[in-house]
Amino acid sequence: MAQLIITREHVTGNVTACFYLVDLGCLGVKDTMYKFNVPYDEIEDHMAFQKEQGAQLMEVPYELAHNIILASIEYAEVYGFKPHKDFTSITAHFLEEDTDDIPLIDIPCGGENGKPLYVNTGFDSPAREKQILARLEKTAGKGNYHIMHQGDGNEDGVEEEEEENELDEMIETFELLDKDEQKKMLIELIEKGESDTLSEYDAKSIIALIEILSSDMVSTEAIGEQLVVLEKKFEHTIVGEEELPNSLFTGVQNMDGENVTDLFAKTIHRIIENEQPRKALETFRKEVGDVPVIDFLELLFLEQKKSKKFKKKLEEAAQKHPSYFLIQVFYHTVLFNEETDTIRAKLEELWSNENKPMTRYETNSFFQLYADQITMDKNTDLVFILAFENFIENFNGITDDVFFSIITITQLAKTRIIIDHLKQTRDLKELDTMN
Repeated sequence: MAQLIITREHVTGNVTACFYLVDLGCLGVKDTMYKFNVPYDEIEDHMAFQKEQGAQLMEVPYELAHNIILASIEYAEVYGFKPHKDFTSITAHFLEEDTDDIPLIDIPCGGENGKPLYVNTGFDSPAREKQILARLEKTAGKGNYHIMHQGDGNEDGVEEEEEENELDEMIETFELLDKDEQKKMLIELIEKGESDTLSEYDAKSIIALIEILSSDMVSTEAIGEQLVVLEKKFEHTIVGEEELPNSLFTGVQNMDGENVTDLFAKTIHRIIENEQPRKALETFRKEVGDVPVIDFLELLFLEQKKSKKFKKKLEEAAQKHPSYFLIQVFYHTVLFNEETDTIRAKLEELWSNENKPMTRYETNSFFQLYADQITMDKNTDLVFILAFENFIENFNGITDDVFFSIITITQLAKTRIIIDHLKQTRDLKELDTMN
């Protein structure tokens, strides 16, 4: 096993880092992720944590890391194993082009006598192990591979891993079918859903098949190119709410950032729980002054109580604060009766025009609303949706709950595109509704 971290420095001093978990024994690139445009301290913290867990980290030439990754992939492909899906769509593009400029280094792969060596580290479920061994039996042949079980594992950890990997395992299983069988299965499930209640397994099967067919319909190169565009478009400094100045607390002066953040969080809580929200707003106003965030919080209060005054107040606040990021974002997504692609373009413009560091509260709100526009826009193509999913999965400026919310709605968008495609090719009859 090799854990590799490759970094590239931005002109700002921040770095983008790609992480690769490489299994040279059998499976190739088992896992990969990246952090985009983060302070180098964040990468150092990650490495310190790895050392605490017993990892022995050392600096190596890029050429060695490059050869380890590609050698593992080539070896794994001989036995029918593909690299992690995020490698193909994202982190592969981070590597240098594999030309003669990079010296070829011989990297030993496999176990004894070069035969595949599968190591169950204690977190592969029985179903996953069975699947891997069945593939080795088919590709390497009986007796031509080795198995090792490392540690006893943790039963709770195994159950958690089984749940997390269930969709990936379903995808791997369905990928063994030919394309016509995959398409036939998806059509049968969609038609079944029109007349009957789908089981949990059926619903997950649809998601898995949509993932496969989506990947088949577009090239990884096209996704990678669009991903680069998104990363450049949404490059911005993200800070904690307590790091003043920031665009959330524009105009706040002579206050400790932690006190402002704490007061903001308490006010939000009291608005949501309807615990004397008016009093909470006035308390906040007395502490920070008449700044834009006060009007934003009042808008949240009016929206929460479904007040008829909400839209009028939003329009007034937008005119009063033409350069305040959050109010303008809500203004253009709530009040503007325009085509979704026009609203999306305006959101992108608001992002690019913001010159103060943003907070996670703002990026959570922004990307939730931006994803809504993507999903509603029937002209959004599959390449953009897949690239956006990859971008948001590795964007450190949103919380997990917002991430999962965004992924849920982009899955709906992908499903709509696939169904439209099947209708156009006359593989799927016209459906009145989709459950």
